[in-house]
Amino acid sequence: MTKTSSLLCVILSLIQCNQTAFAEKLTQPAYDQFIAEQTRIVNETKAILDQPNQEGDAQKQRWAFCQRLTAYEEIHKVSEENHELNMAPIMAMVAKKFLDRQVQSMHNSGMTAAIFCKNRGD
Repeated sequence: MTKTSSLLCVILSLIQCNQTAFAEKLTQPAYDQFIAEQTRIVNETKAILDQPNQEGDAQKQRWAFCQRLTAYEEIHKVSEENHELNMAPIMAMVAKKFLDRQVQSMHNSGMTAAIFCKNRGD
């Protein structure tokens, strides 16, 4: 019984360590800086994607879309991992809504973001 209990404790410890290794825990200032950087990336794509007189050709627009998509993916991931920080739950929700809309839009056009952004040449 003691060996079984010990083995169970070791397995649970390894699972916890494994989860911790993948979760990037940030301090509030580090999280705020991360969000500011991702927001900068999203804002840089606005002139290319959101303006009536869009700048750039199709390749540049594709690059900008994939940059924006990656930024929202990162915001969602890091915000979920740091849900206890100020604004993290809201940022995770906003990012998820954006990502869900993009997945649906891509699906409706017969495409996936993974394929669309595969060879984007970042």
